Amino acid sequence: MKYLIVLANGLSDHPIAERDNKTPLTLADMPNLDRIAAEGRTGSVRTVPEGLPAGGEVTALSLLGYDPQKHGAGAGHYVAQALGVEVKANEVPLCCDFIILQTSHNDMIVKDFTAGQLADADARTLIEALQQQVMADTAVTFHAGRGYHNLMVMESDPLPNRLMPPNGLIGEGIRQHIPQDAPYRDLVNIMNQAQIILHNHPFNRKRMADGTDAVNSVWFWGNTNGRGKETMPAFFSRFEKKGAVITASLLLQGVARQVGMTVVEVEGATGFADTNYKGKVEAAITALESHDVVYLHMTGAEIVSLQGNIDDKIAAMEDMDQQVLGPVLDYLETHKDVTLLVTENHMSSVDRMRYDEAPVPFAVYSSGKGGDSIQRFDEDLVQNGSEHFKDGPALIEALLKGAL
Repeated sequence: MKYLIVLANGLSDHPIAERDNKTPLTLADMPNLDRIAAEGRTGSVRTVPEGLPAGGEVTALSLLGYDPQKHGAGAGHYVAQALGVEVKANEVPLCCDFIILQTSHNDMIVKDFTAGQLADADARTLIEALQQQVMADTAVTFHAGRGYHNLMVMESDPLPNRLMPPNGLIGEGIRQHIPQDAPYRDLVNIMNQAQIILHNHPFNRKRMADGTDAVNSVWFWGNTNGRGKETMPAFFSRFEKKGAVITASLLLQGVARQVGMTVVEVEGATGFADTNYKGKVEAAITALESHDVVYLHMTGAEIVSLQGNIDDKIAAMEDMDQQVLGPVLDYLETHKDVTLLVTENHMSSVDRMRYDEAPVPFAVYSSGKGGDSIQRFDEDLVQNGSEHFKDGPALIEALLKGAL
């Protein structure tokens, strides 16, 4: 048996008051996902262990079958893995995200954590400027990643407290989230310099002349906070199955590379709602020919959730249903040796523009146990589904052992 695991981030949500207390998932037209639930086996999984944040650095490990409490590291560590950047023992890797800040009274508010879906080429131009112009008391190197999401490595002792990711700060003033203690002084100095460099850069001067928001700051996050004491075993040695991952996420790519999984790059895979769905599905189907387990990862609905766009979230989910799950079901009609799991990494609330630690729904198609009585895929699966797992590793183990 082979396994296709579709991680469709951004599916579940809280009820929206102005939409008759319905969730975007119940408002969306999702015939393929509903068919998977109706003909398959459903339930819920808690992907965020108690006491840990609902971030990708936690849930990516969980849904690859690893305990984040034992093996977890910061997002910066995984981005460095994805980019092939060697990090020395006396260095700290940090995500370096370009963002757009908006002035408000005596503070600056996070307006857009994607910097207007910054293009890769433009990000490289800005990263090069930072590398050439930032002056710090410690050694610092900047590395271009993908669009707004990049990497900085600095000589430093481990930073004691978790730095908040900008995708959880939309609409908030940044002052309360910028640490002022001694261990962070170099980091704050670099951020202040970056703002000046970006303000004066020709790229931003042109944007402002065109009436477009300037990409006016960087935000550092993704440090490791004392977890991950145990080395992660390779995916193959853990499950005796060869695994592959199709994703635009550098974080998930980094986790996959660390455990020896194949990372398949797809041209036009952006991580946004305009991603190359067709190319990603074709890549997943091709990967199944030479791998036992293939993860197909989409984040379009998650991004617009964190931006507070209800209609865009519904549209992104419907596009994913039509352009991903539809072709996948067609493929499964003639490939009965493939089992499909559909779930998400964590709840992404479009109303609150935040992640949530709540359990998330899943569906398995076709199930060795046979279908249950569920008729559609929605948040009710957390209560009404037939299978419930305390964590991601338990779900993945059950799936790959044929217990679902």
